[in-house]
Amino acid sequence: MVLIGSGLRDLDLLLGGGFIRDSPVLLLTETGTMGELLPLQIINHRVQEGDYGFILDLDFPPVRIREWFKFFNWDLERFERDGRLFIVDGFTNLYGKLPTDETHVIENPRDIVHLDAYFYDLRVLIEKFEKEVFGVLYLSNMFLTKGRHLDKIINLIYKTRIALSQYGASIFVFDRGMMDRTALNTLEHAFDYVIELRVVEHEKRFQKYLRVTKSPLINYVDNLVPYEVVPSGVLLRTELFREFDSIKHTTKMPEDGVIDFMDIRAAGIPAEVIPLIFKTLMDKYGYETGYRLTHAIGKEVGRLLARKFKDKFKVFSIEESVPFFTKTATLMGMGEFTVKEYDEEKGIIKFQVTNSPECAFFKDTAKKTGPLIGGAIEGVGEFYLGLGARCEEVKCVSKGDDCCEYVLTFSPKRNKESVGRESSVKT
Repeated sequence: MVLIGSGLRDLDLLLGGGFIRDSPVLLLTETGTMGELLPLQIINHRVQEGDYGFILDLDFPPVRIREWFKFFNWDLERFERDGRLFIVDGFTNLYGKLPTDETHVIENPRDIVHLDAYFYDLRVLIEKFEKEVFGVLYLSNMFLTKGRHLDKIINLIYKTRIALSQYGASIFVFDRGMMDRTALNTLEHAFDYVIELRVVEHEKRFQKYLRVTKSPLINYVDNLVPYEVVPSGVLLRTELFREFDSIKHTTKMPEDGVIDFMDIRAAGIPAEVIPLIFKTLMDKYGYETGYRLTHAIGKEVGRLLARKFKDKFKVFSIEESVPFFTKTATLMGMGEFTVKEYDEEKGIIKFQVTNSPECAFFKDTAKKTGPLIGGAIEGVGEFYLGLGARCEEVKCVSKGDDCCEYVLTFSPKRNKESVGRESSVKT
């Protein structure tokens, strides 16, 4: 297996090491993400590394792509002169026959049959390259004619992704707003890599986030990572992951038997002690009351962690706190935490936990047994989202499920004055 770099060290870290040489990549963008720039930055790097490249564009006037290359000082004209990179103009004729200065032009980009034929011609164009190929395809406008053609569009994308894999890696770029859930699910299943770009408003400030939701490399990182566009291109802010690597190496016992972890005094205890909290309360007060009391203890733990996130790492929003919480919980030995769904507009964050020491203790009880973790999630949620945040344990290995799953729900129209402020209500 040959890996190739994206030119962005932090992105390669999230991907698990880079792109597999012949892999198809799905990039999902939305308005405000400026997501069209990322694949151009990557292809500029790949061509500099010796690949041959092409940009097939249905979504923007070719002049805009040329302006972006010029703005970031990427030498598109030299690549074209050297026969290393070419642009296919699929935008100009999208709304009628218009003049264009481009050499490669799709005559009828709205006709799915014509597109199919042109994609075959594209293969003929790149077959002549002696080295590996890296492609970028902006294809959102294919869905302008979806209607009864949706199946044909999906089939064409699928067929093209397979065909291009013979020559190298390609990034297929789609605006998720142009697609329905069926199309999204189908494409996410069909591609080796899936990268999502989102923009979130918080306290009248817009923050862009990147997330690698799928990679064939087992050590990829599935977390929301903030990014910004700077004069050199897209800049990812993965310092929080480096900070946690530092924590792993600097957790220490300086004196008097005190272990310091993220400025919190920690205690190395057997994992079996954690579920004993719930078991003791359950034996004394019954399952329902014991669950509720243990959940309340977990909330206090979550609030403590949230305060530390805010003070130590300057984490002021739920978007930034989620990767901190999952990393911290994993480092503390509470299992492997993964964010399976994050949708602030719907008011839902779904966490999957494997190897939970809390639930592994209770086997075949046919009941949920993870109130401490659920309470901790709710405590962090309340700290950043206000008192309307609630966490429910919806799956549990002690019930026979394959993993534990927690769903944090909150009002999308939450009171922003309460964000990052502790509740005065006692549980």
